[in-house]
Amino acid sequence: MVTRLIIVCVLSVAPLLAQDPPPEFASKMQQAESQLKLRQWEPALKTYKEANALVDKKSARAHIGMARAYEGLKAHKSAADACTEALKYTNGDKSLEAAAFNLRGTSNFTLAEKHDDKRLKQAEEDFRSALALVEGPHIAQYNLGVALMKMRRDEEGTKELTDFVSKAGRAPEVAAAKKFIADPRRAREPFAPDFSVTTFDGEYLSLEDLRGKVVLVDFWATWCPPCVQATPGLKRLQAKFKDEPFVILGISADRQRGEWQSFIVGNSLKWHHYLDERGQLARSFGIEVFPSYLLLDHEGIVRHTWTGYGSSTDGDIEHKAKKLLKDLPR
Repeated sequence: MVTRLIIVCVLSVAPLLAQDPPPEFASKMQQAESQLKLRQWEPALKTYKEANALVDKKSARAHIGMARAYEGLKAHKSAADACTEALKYTNGDKSLEAAAFNLRGTSNFTLAEKHDDKRLKQAEEDFRSALALVEGPHIAQYNLGVALMKMRRDEEGTKELTDFVSKAGRAPEVAAAKKFIADPRRAREPFAPDFSVTTFDGEYLSLEDLRGKVVLVDFWATWCPPCVQATPGLKRLQAKFKDEPFVILGISADRQRGEWQSFIVGNSLKWHHYLDERGQLARSFGIEVFPSYLLLDHEGIVRHTWTGYGSSTDGDIEHKAKKLLKDLPR
């Protein structure tokens, strides 16, 4: 998992070409936007490309749309390249330029692997370029602050985020900015996203409640054969660590509550369970494969991940959990 930056969709109404685009262009763009909202990344990408072809591949809006679709597909290099193309055709539209710079910055940020990665420096330059084009609060300032912290320039990052908070009012990113300010390590370590759930047993449980414990988060579903196959191993793991500060939290992707409840009761699964009916938790954790396992340390940092289930999965999870339990502060 990586720290996620924020992409803002900006659709300019200013002319983008020397002549008005054909009517089909607007229809294609609207169709692509609808597909993007439904997270239909590949269809959206295809439709944006079709729209762009109608205007000789010179639409900044279409290129930015393609970049957003590429981001959804985790094709970050392709997203950055699409933004570079978009910048050739903005025709002086500052809002589109700012959007392209911001999105290219987020792509480079995601591609960067270490604090001294040159792509982080490129991201910083892109965010600063975006900010130079706009007035008032802008999400690029939030992204810039986080990028500076990832580069271990905490004082500079704190300054940018503090300024963003002072100007952004009730923007949803304000809460996240305050957390980065309080603990800049969040820009460098894969902290689990904050969450709170009401479990199968009616217990309220949040990430904060789990601090000080080693936590195995199991993303699964009753309709997933490997998930069902993994059940006996999880039961053994639960029994082995029942006297340790160790917690299993099962997050189910089931859509039928009755089947989910029957499986838990019928198999005596005695750990925390939550039905993620709308897939919100899975999306916040970036889960795309079932089963997926995340092992969190006592601070809520994701230390190990597994996708799928195989013959070595149980033993590997147990080994890693033992080490994290051994390293707990006493």
